[in-house]
Amino acid sequence: MVPTFHLSYYLLLLMVFTIPWENSVVFDGLGTIVRPIGSLAFIMTLLHLFKTGIYRPLNSIHYLLLAFVVWSAVSVLWSVDPELTFIRIKTYAQLFVMIWLIWELIQTDQQMRVLLQTYILGAYVSIANTFSKFLDTEQVNYGRYAAEGFDPNDLGVILALGIPMAWYLLIVQKTFILKWLNAAYILLGMLAIIMTASRTAFAVAILGLFYIALIYGRLSHRTKILVIVFIMISLFWGLKVIPNGAFDRILTIQEEVNSGSLSGRGELWFAGLEMVNEQPLLGVGAGAYPAALEEFLGTRELSHNTLLSVIAETGVIGLILFLTVLFISFYTACQTSYLEATLFFVLLTIWLLASMFLTWELRKPTWLLFALIALEHSKVQSKKNSLNTSSQKGKDYLSITSGLSIK
Repeated sequence: MVPTFHLSYYLLLLMVFTIPWENSVVFDGLGTIVRPIGSLAFIMTLLHLFKTGIYRPLNSIHYLLLAFVVWSAVSVLWSVDPELTFIRIKTYAQLFVMIWLIWELIQTDQQMRVLLQTYILGAYVSIANTFSKFLDTEQVNYGRYAAEGFDPNDLGVILALGIPMAWYLLIVQKTFILKWLNAAYILLGMLAIIMTASRTAFAVAILGLFYIALIYGRLSHRTKILVIVFIMISLFWGLKVIPNGAFDRILTIQEEVNSGSLSGRGELWFAGLEMVNEQPLLGVGAGAYPAALEEFLGTRELSHNTLLSVIAETGVIGLILFLTVLFISFYTACQTSYLEATLFFVLLTIWLLASMFLTWELRKPTWLLFALIALEHSKVQSKKNSLNTSSQKGKDYLSITSGLSIK
């Protein structure tokens, strides 16, 4: 490998490391810390490709996401707010570049595990920042804490996605320190999620813990005992430091569902459905949901529902492209080996549940998940092609030998 590849690879890891805490460091005129790092990684990767002339052909997930980006760009022609649409086009283009970088630079299972580990290490930064806010009693609003620059709901889901990743890495990692760093993440991540008092994040975090149950039976006897001891210690210590009021808000989930309010989301969703009814095929333009909503409710808000946002902004065509990506992602999760299959299935389910209450089609963790699935999809397709080749060779051998006679 030439030096440009190594530099591009490490810049990519640095970029992924900053994703879980990007909002805490924002540069005037540049945006979050992810952008300049990603730009450097992009430039160095292009130099590497020009130097070697070797690149990886995209797969079906990439082409579908690219089609979604292009369709979103075309929607500027009928957008109710072209300025917002141009901003969204720029965001989607940057997100697709991130997916492409991961595709070009992550080429082995070990590299993918390093990428996941980098995300966990980055999430630790936001966990530490959240704990710091709690100790300084700097609340986002009453009884809720989050790392600098983050909405508690978004931060909670970012940390929840790390729970199954950390458990997966705990199993596959060989380094003792990394194993226990990942084990500690499950406790500290859950505690930080509770500090956000996000009902959505807490619900999906519990779903993330379900991954532990799915894999538990495959652990050695000694590891099972250590896990039980760790859980008991975590519960004892966690219950002592949980902030007052955090659980009170989390436990109102049933009440919010019964009332239909869902923290005001119900009204936004009904307005969004009216928006879809008026522009079902083309939508109001990528990123233009807040401007269109102003005509219905007199206020600019996001949809707080990813699929509603996608269909309202890009119409049925955009929704079909987006749903097809999700379908292939779940299909891929079902085709790979058990450990990875359960990991990706739980990650996708966490994302799907969280996306019902958050606008996450433009968030980096969403596209990072798609990038990881695209890598796994390629591995699944390669195995299928290998099996088909072996099968064809067997058929050719039989056809040859069947024409021979023993004299």
